[in-house]
Amino acid sequence: MKPKRVTDMLWSFPERFLRVSHQFGRVVRRDVVGMTPEQIRASLDGLARLYPGHFNVAFERTTLQDVPCAKLYPRHRPRGNEGKDAPVLVLAHGGGFAFGSALTHRAFASALVVELQCEVWIPEYRLAPEHPFPAPLEDVITVLDGLSSKSEALWILGDSAGGNLALVAGMEWINRTGGHIQGIGLFSPWLDLGSNSASNRLNQTDQSPFERLDLVEYAAHYLRDFPADDPLVAPLNGDLTAAPPIYIEASKAEYLRPDFEQACIVFEERGVTFTAREEKGALHGWQLFPDVLPEAKRSVRAFSSFIEGVRA
Repeated sequence: MKPKRVTDMLWSFPERFLRVSHQFGRVVRRDVVGMTPEQIRASLDGLARLYPGHFNVAFERTTLQDVPCAKLYPRHRPRGNEGKDAPVLVLAHGGGFAFGSALTHRAFASALVVELQCEVWIPEYRLAPEHPFPAPLEDVITVLDGLSSKSEALWILGDSAGGNLALVAGMEWINRTGGHIQGIGLFSPWLDLGSNSASNRLNQTDQSPFERLDLVEYAAHYLRDFPADDPLVAPLNGDLTAAPPIYIEASKAEYLRPDFEQACIVFEERGVTFTAREEKGALHGWQLFPDVLPEAKRSVRAFSSFIEGVRA
């Protein structure tokens, strides 16, 4: 029998081990160490430096209309591709509105660059709690606005809290400007920030590094006194009439799956063109490891195929 590779076994731990290890991690992070958002940022960015993504992708620090960004693009474009209008992707990183960065999402963005031979821009939007709503949202909208004059093949995507920003920013920019976005990608999006959301009520923590208390805390950091049901933070409550085609995916095992399910119901009811995809047992954030996890490779290929289908 052919031996399994390590990457084939990463998610194959016993359920009890996953449950206990995640619970232990939450206790240490929150109750023993008491990690602040700033400490979590530093830790994640430090680890992310060890995983820079594909070597054939350039990573450039820049600004766009005064918003710091990372721009990723192919170091060597294939011959004959110079004149093609490749898609330009704006990736709103996840991290509870309080952490995450271009570094933590560099490998995911790099995989998309390689697959699509495109540019990916990652806004380093201002983070809560220092910069609550609407600062992160306005930064992402500003980047969309700046890129809209450079490309007619504009896309926006995001994971987790970044999925919230991607959907809100995309729709808000369209409504403000009448401009065109080719499509939106939502990866395990956090779309309901209410303390009594379906995801929080289910509180599915066996395979989750966070739980209800974490989501309530980080939603409060972002919202401050802003109502959680306002369409600017609850995009499923907003006007989706002008929505472009949407790709959305989640894992059947992850904490935010009820947000995914509710989004699919709303999209269906509102007549939004969308493609939904599920992984069976992947952990939240699996998309960030495309060179390690087969689930992440599938996500990159599925979203790339979706983009190509919309553009065909």
